[in-house]
Amino acid sequence: MLVTGVPVRNSDDPPAYATAPAYAAATPAVRLENEEALCRAMVGAAATPAVRLENEEALCRAMVGLGFPLGLSKELIGSTVEFPVRFWVVDNSGSMNMNDGTRLVMSRGKPCPVKTSRWTELSDTVLGIAELATALGARTDFHLLNATAQGQCFSVGGDCSSVARVAEPVSLNELKRRVGKISPSGSTPLTEAVMQIISVLEPAAPKLRAKGQKACVVLASDGLPNDKPSFERALRELQRLPVWLVVRLCTDDEQVVSYWNDLDGQLECDMEVLDDEFGEAEEVHALNGWLSYGPLLHRAREFGMHNKIFDILDEQALVPSQVKQYCETLLGCGVLPEPEADLAAFRAAVKKNLSGVPQVFCPATKAMRPWVDASSLCKPNRAGWLNCFL
Repeated sequence: MLVTGVPVRNSDDPPAYATAPAYAAATPAVRLENEEALCRAMVGAAATPAVRLENEEALCRAMVGLGFPLGLSKELIGSTVEFPVRFWVVDNSGSMNMNDGTRLVMSRGKPCPVKTSRWTELSDTVLGIAELATALGARTDFHLLNATAQGQCFSVGGDCSSVARVAEPVSLNELKRRVGKISPSGSTPLTEAVMQIISVLEPAAPKLRAKGQKACVVLASDGLPNDKPSFERALRELQRLPVWLVVRLCTDDEQVVSYWNDLDGQLECDMEVLDDEFGEAEEVHALNGWLSYGPLLHRAREFGMHNKIFDILDEQALVPSQVKQYCETLLGCGVLPEPEADLAAFRAAVKKNLSGVPQVFCPATKAMRPWVDASSLCKPNRAGWLNCFL
C-alpha cells in the first residue's frame, strides 16, 4: 500500500510507500485530482508571478492531500527554493546488513514498527525522499558509497541550472527497481564521497551565494569513516561552501553516535544529526511531549528545511513563544494568541486549527495522535512559569 513519505508495508507486500490516512481513504477521483495538482504545480520557474502563485497553491493543496499539514507543506515548498539541490551520500557498506534497523508495517489497519536490516530501513528512507523530491520537483542526487551493478549515482526530481549534474537521471520507478536489487558490501569511503560533492558544488558556489541559496547535503551512514582525519578535513572543505549538512544515522551504536555528535560541536557550518524516526521521536517526546513527532515530520527534516524551529525540537523544551511559533509554522494558521497572555485562548485556537487535520502515528507512544495535544500546551509549573512539556 502507498503512504507518502512513510515507509509502510504489509509483511507479504513488496516495498512500497504509505500515504497519510486522509489520502489513502480518498476516492480514486480525489487521488487523481491530487496527482494532477502535483503535476500542474511542477510548471517551470519561468512562469509569471501569477502563474507561480497558482502553482504554489495547487502544490500546497496536493501536499495537504498527501497528509502534510498546510504549514508543513509550505515549509517544504519553501525549502526547495532555499535548497534548490540535494545530495544524499548513501552508505551501502557491508555493515548495513546488520538486522537492528526498524520500519513500519501495516497490521490490522494500523502502523506497527518491526525490526529489519539497516539497509532495508535506509532503502525505505531513500525511496521516501525520492517520492517527496519527485512530487515537489526538487532535484535530489543519491551517491552510493560503493559501486554496484545497478549503478552508483542517481538523480530524481527537477533540475538546478546552477549545479552540474553528474548523477544518472532516473524515474522514481526505476530508482525503486534498482535500489531493490542492491546488496550492501564494501567499506565506508565517506571522504571520497564528500570530495566528489565538493567538486560538483565548488563551481556553483558563487551562483548559489548570489541567490542566497544552499545545497542540502545528507550523509546517511551507520558507521565511522575509513580515515577520520582525512574525512574531517574534507568536511571542513565542504563547510566553506554554501551547504546545509544533515547526518542521518542508521545505528544506535554509542561510539558512532558520540563521534557524529562531537563532530557537530566542532564544525562551524549548519549541521543537524538525525536518528531514525523512532529514536528522534523518543528524544522529542522527552522534551516536548505535547507534540506528535510523526513519520511525515521526520521525513520533512530528512529532506532538509531551513526553519530553525524544527532543528531544536530534540534539543530543548520549547518556551511558550517557541511553542506558538511551532504551531503557527506547522499548521499554517496565521498568528495565534500569546500563550503567556491568554493560555485558554491559545489552546482553543490551536484546537480549532487542528480540526480537519488527520491524526498522525506517533512512534514514541505507538499510537495515532493529533499533531499537537492542545490541552497539554504550556502547563504551569510550581513556580508559576509556563512550562511547555508534559
